[in-house]
Amino acid sequence: MKILLIAPANPESFWTFDRILPVLGRRCIYPNLALPTVAALTPPEHEVVLCDENVEEIDFDTDADIVGITGYIVHRRRIFEIAAELRRRGKFVVAGGPFASLCADELRDRLDVVFVDEAETSWPRFLRDFAAGEWQREYRQNEKTDMQTVPLPRFDLLRVDAYQTMAIQFGRGCPFTCEFCDIIVMYGRRPRTKSVDQVMAEVRAVHRLGARTIFVVDDNFIANKPRAKELLAALTAWQRDNGTPVEMMTEVSLNVAQDRELLELLRAANFRSVFIGIESPRAASLRETGKVQNLREDPVAAVHRIQAAGIEVMAGMIVGFDHDDAEIFTDHLRFIEQARIPVSMTGMLNALPRTPLYERLERAGRIDDQCSGDQFTFTNIVPRQLSRRQLFAGYKALLGQLYDEESYLERASSFIAARGPVSVRCGAPAWRELQTFARFVWSRLTTVRRPGSRMALKLLVRAALSRPSELRTAVTLALTHQHFRSYVDDLAGDLDRAIKAMDGHTSDDRNAA
Repeated sequence: MKILLIAPANPESFWTFDRILPVLGRRCIYPNLALPTVAALTPPEHEVVLCDENVEEIDFDTDADIVGITGYIVHRRRIFEIAAELRRRGKFVVAGGPFASLCADELRDRLDVVFVDEAETSWPRFLRDFAAGEWQREYRQNEKTDMQTVPLPRFDLLRVDAYQTMAIQFGRGCPFTCEFCDIIVMYGRRPRTKSVDQVMAEVRAVHRLGARTIFVVDDNFIANKPRAKELLAALTAWQRDNGTPVEMMTEVSLNVAQDRELLELLRAANFRSVFIGIESPRAASLRETGKVQNLREDPVAAVHRIQAAGIEVMAGMIVGFDHDDAEIFTDHLRFIEQARIPVSMTGMLNALPRTPLYERLERAGRIDDQCSGDQFTFTNIVPRQLSRRQLFAGYKALLGQLYDEESYLERASSFIAARGPVSVRCGAPAWRELQTFARFVWSRLTTVRRPGSRMALKLLVRAALSRPSELRTAVTLALTHQHFRSYVDDLAGDLDRAIKAMDGHTSDDRNAA
């Protein structure tokens, strides 16, 4: 059979970096790892074609026998559109991934087969059933996947040169119990990891294909600390033996700060940045949501210790918890400034289906799916201490303050000055990196009168004069600000329209439960 696997186009967000892709010379930041993973699970007698809509158009007239779609809740609308167009043309359409797993009921009548949760055994089983003409409408695995049986993803089927960063996976599952998190719903609380040899094979594979930056997409890379340390030791040896050819990044929990050995291993393996769900500076809000691992010490001190290890912290922050009042926005800004965090991906709390948060709020009558939209840009929660108008207005003001040029300049400069030394340095910049730098400088010089351009040039000058070794970091942070500032400006317009609509309905401003 011929099988076409599709990843829908991403709606713009903090994570997509759409506004700077032309400067980077790329079509997308990183691929959806589900595509090469499912391709690897497909028996070799079948032909598999991958299509990431972020880098190429979908061939709706494909001659594929089966078309599979994967995506997150943010892809909801586009998944519906793609499925409808394919079925209109008589194609057999299936879907899996987080959206299908969390919202299977929304998909059952829109396509032929739904895959819920992991699919390492259910996908091959479906292909056998389909060949025999006895396929089912829904497939679920009875057991969690043994990660040490997962084959090497078919990275060779991706257009690697279209991405800024390649993605690999070490493990699934997380031991913590954050109320809002869908990861423990889909993958469970028992961390399961691939072997060190498996992951190193993935590193070598993407490096051979030209990758110079790798994102380990685990939702918590240190969920199994002993295994993570084994992998980091192997990565360190490989980096050393190959001239440190790859920069690494991943997601970890804040308790990484209490393990100095782990921090040193991350630094030695050339992990330059980590994303951490800090969520809130308010202890009561963290306790409410079960984020107890963030309460082990002062979060500012924890972030500073990570930065002292030479690792940048990108923060995931949330407003709208039940214990958040009108002062929470000031608390967030103060924390981000004190922690010297340049990049804060701040959003309003959302309750994802099947999570404990959703179930609790649904019982309390505080879920309003009509207000969230298809892309969960805002929130589907009726807040407790704040009115919805206060939440939206405070969120808008917070984003504006976080990505104000002077505020960002001070945080980025402070981080560059305080960051600990990295243990290894990559070799001379590759030709593509030099092209990116040239495009960046030219774009800033030609728009020098714009506030963002002046901020970028100031940041580069400060780094060049005070810490030349961090000039590349300064360029990266300046580019990041370019995307965030532009995205936040557009988001502010959406928030203004939402607030205006609330002002036209006086009851909407009294929704605090």
